[in-house]
Amino acid sequence: MEKIRHNHIEWLREITHDDSINRISQQAGIPYATLYKRFKSNELATDEIIAIARSYGINPVDALVKTGIVSNEEASGVRGDNALRLCSIESIATEIVRRDAEKSQLKGNDKHASGVGAETATTKAA
Repeated sequence: MEKIRHNHIEWLREITHDDSINRISQQAGIPYATLYKRFKSNELATDEIIAIARSYGINPVDALVKTGIVSNEEASGVRGDNALRLCSIESIATEIVRRDAEKSQLKGNDKHASGVGAETATTKAA
């Protein structure tokens, strides 16, 4: 999993390969004075992150995830019931069978564990 950067300037330096503020300003179309202030505060505005990402050929959504503005789940737009709608019926059936087998295995382990505990208690009592 990739590291999420809450320090926007760290992200900026990485994707721009340490370009100067002037170069980034020209490439992204953001005023130099604005970027200079952002460097001082270590935080970019969301629209600036998007503009910089686009100007450096980076997917803006990926940039927002990497800078901690949005989560991976938010970026993917797929959660819970929505994810099921994307799956084939075969995939859903396979997952149901897998979960049922896992549940059965856990129940079997619980019975075994309680049986071992009962034997131990009986042995100690004798």
